[in-house]
Amino acid sequence: MTALTPAAIGLTTLLAHRQRPALGAFLPAGFPNWTAGIETLRSFVRHGADFLEVGVPHSMPTLDGPDITQAYAQALGQGARMAHVFSTIRLAASSTGAPVVAMTYWAPVLDYGVERFAQDLARSGAAGAMIPDLPVTEAGEWITAARAAGIHTPQFAPRSADSDQLDAIAKAASGWVYAPAAPAATGYQGELDLPALDAFTTRLRTTTSLPVVGGIGISTPRLAALVAPYVDAVVVGSPLIRPLLHETAAGALDGAMEQVRAFARALHRAGSSRALPA
Repeated sequence: MTALTPAAIGLTTLLAHRQRPALGAFLPAGFPNWTAGIETLRSFVRHGADFLEVGVPHSMPTLDGPDITQAYAQALGQGARMAHVFSTIRLAASSTGAPVVAMTYWAPVLDYGVERFAQDLARSGAAGAMIPDLPVTEAGEWITAARAAGIHTPQFAPRSADSDQLDAIAKAASGWVYAPAAPAATGYQGELDLPALDAFTTRLRTTTSLPVVGGIGISTPRLAALVAPYVDAVVVGSPLIRPLLHETAAGALDGAMEQVRAFARALHRAGSSRALPA
């Protein structure tokens, strides 16, 4: 494997041996528009996000709920393309110093070219990319290209995965393993089955020493604090996007930043008496 890039090393360092879960903030590239999206990502970091996820807009986001689906559609309608993804990552990473990970479906990667995508991600300063709809059994080409480029390949671990599947996911993963807090589409706003999440993350930790990142269904700061004992990081998307979609222009950014601050405060409080596994 090629040596990790500085950005990938930065992500590894950020998630190692933390006393509280890191906060990741998700935003599609090109949303609300290209320039506003860059400033929004910068503001996420200023207001408490530890790392960023940049979504690759896609017309058929089958794992996403209405908020992210609408945000992707808005970005695509305004002309967002893969070049905007790399520019967004480059500007966000260089101006904030925070690790940036791409979140993408497999189809845009295939259309762009797998090796080219990995190399351009590395050149843009991305720490890696997660492709949640790519089964690990079919991910060989992507894993090879990403490792050659020196970037991480975080893996999505379905709650339904059996032991053999978790073993394969662990072998393919670098950077982190992603544990959905709810077996649902993004934007889920119901209560969480915390004993089930505890059992699942315990299974993951017996399979891999990589950090476990929680997302999907962590819809409020209260839920983030409840999930904190089980994960090394929490990624928030829909609660940040919702104000940008539905509030007036004057209040949209303020609303999103208040959400970031509230999630950051919740994780700080939850981590005050918390010791994560080494």
